[in-house]
This record gives sequence, C-alpha cells and structure tokens, in this order.
Amino acid sequence: MADQSMELNSENLRSLIDHSSDITFKDIYIGLEKNIKVTLVFIEGLIQKEYLSNFILKPLLESPNFCSVEKEAIILDLIESGSLYFPSQKKFKDIDSVTSEIFNGNAVLIFDKSHTAFSFSVQGFESRNVTEPSGENVIKGSKDSFVETLSTNISTIRRRIRTVDLIAEEFIVGKQTRTPLNIIYIRNLTNKDLVDEVRKKIQSIDVDGALTTSIIEEHIRSNKYSPFPQLLYTERPDKFCSNIIEGRVGMLIDGLPVALISPATFLQFMQAPEDYSQNFIYSSAIRLLRFTLTFITLYLPGFYVAVTSFHQEMIPTQLALSIQVSKEGVPFPSFMETLGLLIAFEILVESGIRLPKTISQAFSIVGAVVVGQAAVEAKLVSPAVVVIVAATAISSYVMPNQDFSNAIRLWRFILTIFSSIAGLFGMSIGGLLLLYHLCTIDNFGISYLSPFVSSNTMQYQDTLIRMPMFFMKKRPVDLKTTNKKRQS
Repeated sequence: MADQSMELNSENLRSLIDHSSDITFKDIYIGLEKNIKVTLVFIEGLIQKEYLSNFILKPLLESPNFCSVEKEAIILDLIESGSLYFPSQKKFKDIDSVTSEIFNGNAVLIFDKSHTAFSFSVQGFESRNVTEPSGENVIKGSKDSFVETLSTNISTIRRRIRTVDLIAEEFIVGKQTRTPLNIIYIRNLTNKDLVDEVRKKIQSIDVDGALTTSIIEEHIRSNKYSPFPQLLYTERPDKFCSNIIEGRVGMLIDGLPVALISPATFLQFMQAPEDYSQNFIYSSAIRLLRFTLTFITLYLPGFYVAVTSFHQEMIPTQLALSIQVSKEGVPFPSFMETLGLLIAFEILVESGIRLPKTISQAFSIVGAVVVGQAAVEAKLVSPAVVVIVAATAISSYVMPNQDFSNAIRLWRFILTIFSSIAGLFGMSIGGLLLLYHLCTIDNFGISYLSPFVSSNTMQYQDTLIRMPMFFMKKRPVDLKTTNKKRQS
C-alpha cells in the first residue's frame, strides 16, 4: 500500500513499483510543440499490446485533436470527453488507486503537473477457455463451467439472468494478493439483511492472500469448527443462477473456477443438477436412493461392528454361521478389521487423487485387489468385512458434493468407534450427537436442517422427493426473500 500523503506523479510511482523488469514506464511527449509529458505505465504480459498501440498511443501521437493542443488541461478534457478510441476509462487523483489499477492489468496515463491519472482496461493475459464441468456433469443441461477469469464468469451469469436488478459488488481481499471478489445477488428479491451480513463478513477478512476458497469459507461460515460445509460450491453457472434466483447470495473470486453460494443447508448438498432436468418421478426415486445410501455409508460399518461384537442374537443363524466360518483364522476382532479396512480405503482414495491421471486408475484397481483379495487370503480380514466396507465405499460416491461426503466419511469413523465401545447403544449415542451437531449449525440465521426443523410451514415439494415444477410456486420460506413467489 502506498503512503496516502504521496502526490500522484511518475517519480513517486517509480519509487514504489519500478523494481521489477516486467513493469514498463514510457514517457511520451505530445501536443503542438511536443512539450507536454505523459507517462504510460503497464505490466508486460498482463496487457494487450495491440489495444495499447491502436487505441491509446496512436491517437495521442497522431490525432489532430491532440497534436494541436498547447496545454495539459485541454488534453485532460479531451480524454474525459472520449477523444481516445477506448470505451472505458477511469480518472484517479491518488497514487494508491493507480497502483491497484496497474497490478490489475490496466494501462495508466499519468500527468505530473495536474497530479492526475487515467486508467484503461487493456487486459490481455492468457486465460483458460470455457469447458465442460469436470465434477458436475449432466446429460440434459448446459455444458459450460466457470473459469479463472472473474470478468468472464460475471458475463456468463449475466447471459442467464438478464435483469437490471442483478447486482455485482466488488471487494478486494488479501493485503498482498489484492484479490477481487464479487458478491452476486438480485436486488428487490434477496433478503437485505442476508446481503448486509455477507458484505460485513467479507469486509472483516484480514489476511495476506486469498488464493483458495477455504480462506473465504472459514471467515464466512457460522460454525467454524464443524466438519460439515456451510457454503455450497459449484463450477456450473446454471446451478449458481438457480440459487441466486431463489434468493441466495453468490460469491465469485478472481483466479478460481468455482463459485460459492450462501447460505447452504443440508438438503442442498443432497441435490444434484440432474434432479431438475429429468422427469420428477425418476428424480424423486434417485433422490430417495441417494438419502438411503448416505444413511448406509454412515451407519453400515458401525452396525456390523455392533451386531458381531455385542448383539450376535440379532443375526440370523445361517448368516451367523457363515460369518463365523469366514472369520476362522483371522486374529483381529471385527472392530479392528473394519477400522483397518476403512483406513486402507481412505488411503487408496487419497493416493488416487494425488497420483497422475495416467496411472491413478490402474493404481486404484490394483490397490483394491491387493487390499481386498490379498488381505482375505492372508487371513488379515474376513470376506464379510470386505463386502461391508466395499458397500460402504460405493454408497459414499452417490453424494453430489465432495465436501459433504468428506464430513460423512469422518463421522463414519466416529460412529464405528462408538459402536465398538457400546454396541448399538453407542452407535445410537453417536447418531444423536451427529443430529445435535447438525441442529446447532445456524447459517446466517437459517437452520442447517431447514426446512425440516425451522419453518412454520414446511415446504415438502423439494426435499426427500422432487415434486413437479408447477408445485414449487414459492421460494424457500427461511430465506425471507422480498419477493416470495417464483411462479404464479
């Protein structure tokens, strides 16, 4: 940050930033007698040189409007009136704002005598093209995704929501990175208190850099010590827009190809984009299956440990004999088998993520064979435990959100440990603790388990099942939107 008392001129600016080889200062002399000095400042690699040459330098040096001028003040008036062939420009009087403009990829003209600068948006740095989403693919739906460029992402949103009430407010986060962050919401629809609270939390962020989503998430989330995500992330513009139209607040961060949505609830993490592009009967069946499999992946290992260690009378005789035969020769109790195999599975998943894509798939297959078949043959685990852990692992893949899946996997270990201590009673205690924890999460005044626990009038149309679209006539009650109707 520059000293606020420093005057805006090229000499002071050089003392601040002219220490790197990619920062260019170019003195230009214009006017009738070429006696008016203008300093052009830009960063190599961040600007489009053709724009700089054709729309700024060429008019200044060749246009009759500028070549016949004798005073600097007249040149300032000409630039303000649009004599340069450029659609957007900003005028500055302080050196701190000029410095920020330069590092944002803009070109700046500095007039020393009047202590004035003009900034021109000539960004031309390399950016990734819009591609298909990598983690949220759908069969019936749009095929574009967010990219790392903030302006591209905002334009993608505006192509879908073409209302004058769509607001994009910019904030700068990070003392060193100076990262632009935009909050997106619809004026006269989104609850003003929600917008104010999000704005307040973003303004309170005091960090050196904002290069990952967790920097923003950990400062905005209400329950900072919960493993469960409280902001919904997405790489799909259509999903982002759907949540904005519902009355939520979105966040776009420059340099990150994902968007954040707040407030998020438990139910949102169980919804997939495909739910709204297929027949409501099929979507409802798939969503019910998703909830069932989430329950299975959370409780199945703990239930197996509980019934085999404490409640053998609950197991049918034939099944109990089969389990007993499969455990013959295995030196470890059921709890150690299950916990060890769950840890092995987590190691396989983590290794598959970190390895190069060319070998990660082969490694996962080989690892599964080694952990499963070889462990059984070596009498380290029983086949029944392999089946239980495999069913648990496969069930965990149905959850659309990875952050939510990670939290469920963590609680799966906790419930398994509780089951090993006190059987089904311990598992029940663990389940009640989980439910209590979820009930204590209050996200911007909205319960995490909304609409199951907080609304006076429960909106069942889009919960465990998805009703037809014409049933969803109102926006979520808990969002307290200004306009509560989404359709007549």
